[in-house]
Amino acid sequence: MRPEDIVNNALEIIGHEQRIATFGDGWPEAVAARDMWGQVRDAQLSVLRPEWAVWDDELVPSKSAPPWYDDVNPWTPDYPDLPWRYEYKLPELCLVPLALHPRPAYLPVWRPRPMRFRAKTASGVHTLLGDDPAPILTSVHSVHDTEPWDNNFIDAVTETLAKRLAGLFGKAPRPAQGRQEREAESADNPG
Repeated sequence: MRPEDIVNNALEIIGHEQRIATFGDGWPEAVAARDMWGQVRDAQLSVLRPEWAVWDDELVPSKSAPPWYDDVNPWTPDYPDLPWRYEYKLPELCLVPLALHPRPAYLPVWRPRPMRFRAKTASGVHTLLGDDPAPILTSVHSVHDTEPWDNNFIDAVTETLAKRLAGLFGKAPRPAQGRQEREAESADNPG
């Protein structure tokens, strides 16, 4: 299902007559939907955390602590925050970091235990602080392609879009229905 189809379903829920063909077609509905699409998608991914959006990424340190710290080697901004040994940049599509695991060296780690970490934002740059030189990050990613989305997630995005579009176009959403009930209702009333 295309993003535009999801927006059209949201417009149908609020009883709005106008539909969109693409986000760039110039209609007020398309402009409003284009502006809120990414926020609604990422907010629902962050809250619902579907399993198809949880991925593992290998992290590479962007900053490392010195091997020792004393009066001769002062701690500078070139090092990660104390008491952490490494700082890593978050992957571009990462929304919610869930766990940091060590990489298996020789044998697979069947039950990896998560390690301590801390998320940090400085000057608009999102990083993680940890103590492993080469960890694996398990996190929720922003999935832009709608193909892997399941029906429950599509319904959640549709309902959220309907509520936000209703605030702009002045119609309250109809009571929540599942997708199957809406399709059955439209099949019973073809007009």
